[in-house]
Order: sequence, then structure tokens, then C-alpha cells
Amino acid sequence: MEWFFVDIDVNDEIMKDVLMEFVFTIGCKGIEDLDETTFEDQSGLRLFFEEDEDPLMIINSIKLFFHEHGIEDVPEIRSEKIPNADWREEWKKTYEPVEAGSFLVVPAWMNVETDKIKILIEPKMAFGTGTHETTKLMLEEISKHDLKDTTIFDAGSGSGILAIAAVKMGSLGVTAVDIDEESYDNCKENAHLNHADMHIHTKFATETDYEKENVYDTVLANIDRSMLEELLPKFKHIVKPGGMIILSGILVDENQKMYKRISEVGGLIVDGYYEKNEWCLIRVVKN
Repeated sequence: MEWFFVDIDVNDEIMKDVLMEFVFTIGCKGIEDLDETTFEDQSGLRLFFEEDEDPLMIINSIKLFFHEHGIEDVPEIRSEKIPNADWREEWKKTYEPVEAGSFLVVPAWMNVETDKIKILIEPKMAFGTGTHETTKLMLEEISKHDLKDTTIFDAGSGSGILAIAAVKMGSLGVTAVDIDEESYDNCKENAHLNHADMHIHTKFATETDYEKENVYDTVLANIDRSMLEELLPKFKHIVKPGGMIILSGILVDENQKMYKRISEVGGLIVDGYYEKNEWCLIRVVKN
């Protein structure tokens, strides 16, 4: 299969993070931060798309994204075709283990010795390779808790990295849900890589997931803030009294919106707040 990449000369870190969330909605299958690599002389982001996508439509969608965010001086954007094999090999050159809390997230092709709890990840298009601040925040938070014999709901499981971390911290079972087929496949693959598949139930998200009350000890949700606000009452419904709901995917500048929503839902106590660069994590407990 042939692929093409789209380079965007954007260097503002907040805009990078927001843009990275957006491009997955228009078919992006992988992202490389050129500012963090050693084999490129460009800066900004490189986005990878399959050949059946239309490069012109992708570029126009990105330009519209900038305009909608009040940026009239759109950064330089260019596209170029590349063979799939070249992309994967180049990606491997830049991928390094990521330390977060008690965990070390390791690309599946690397053999690394560590005293940390190792999580093997086959990085694909699913969100959750350990490099993003919100994933690190979630892994650091999971590291703080004894999850022995607990049941957990992972909303927007992506690569399965949080579900795997929970199992490695003792969880008896994790229900890992997502709406994306690639995420479903990647979650199952990574669960198997980590010998955690017996404890992780990977499935597509449906309304029935939220029907039963007081089912889970903990809910993990590292997804878009607007989706967190929509799903919070459902998270409250399925978590047990005294159980935790751990939320990330929230920009620090928007944390008050999340606090307001927590107050509106009621019956939840904010029990922890942590920041990493422009992103934050909020832990709440159900009364």
C-alpha cells in the first residue's frame, strides 16, 4: 500500500496538541513531531494518510481548522507520497521508550531491560503510545493506586495502554471500549503482547455499556473534554459508590469548564488534580 504524508509548519505546542486531536477525525493514521526527531531538517508535524485519501481535501480541511481557530496566517502545508515500508522504518528510528510513573512504555520491536513495569505497545493509528501528556498523566495516576481485584471501565481505550496498565496493577478485569475499528484491533493486539488479554474485554462502545448501575470500581477516560462532559453522568451511573473516575484529555485553560460540569452532575467529589504542560487530569470520587 502507498501512503502520503502532510507536513505542517506549526510550532506552537498547544496548537500542535489540538491539531493532533483533529487530524485523526479526517483519516490521519499516524503523527510524527519533526521537532523531536534527528533525521529531519523540517519543523512542525508530519501526518500520515493512506493513498485512498485525497491530499487536497486533507489540506483544505486543515486550513479550515486553522481559520475556525482564528488563525488567518495559515502555516505552510505540503504533501508527498511515500511507500508504506519507508514510513514504518522511519517511524521506528524515532520511537523510544517512554517513562510514566511506575511504567515504561516500550515499542514492541525493542528489547529493553528495566526495573519499571514494562508495557509493550505496537504503535499504530490508535491513540495511546505513551508520548502524549494526557497518556503520561493517566499512567502516572494509575501507578498511585492498588487496583488488586478491582473491575475497571476504560472509555476510549485506543491502543489499550491504560487497560494494560490497570491489569499490571492488579485489576481482575477491564472493559475497554472504543468506537474505532482500528483501535479495537490495536487494543486486542497490545493486550496479547502483554499477556493481559485474559483480563481485558475489548469491545465497541454501545449505550448498553452504561445501563447497569454501580458496576465498576474505577472508570478511566482519556478523551476529548466535550465528550467527557457528555459521558460524565454515565460514568457516575456505572461506577460504584466510593469509586474513582479519572479524567484527562482536558486543556489546563479549560479545566473550569470541566469543574462546572462535575458540579452540575452532582454526587461527585474532586479528589485530585494534576498538570503536565498544557494538559491536566482530574480525579473524582462518587459519593
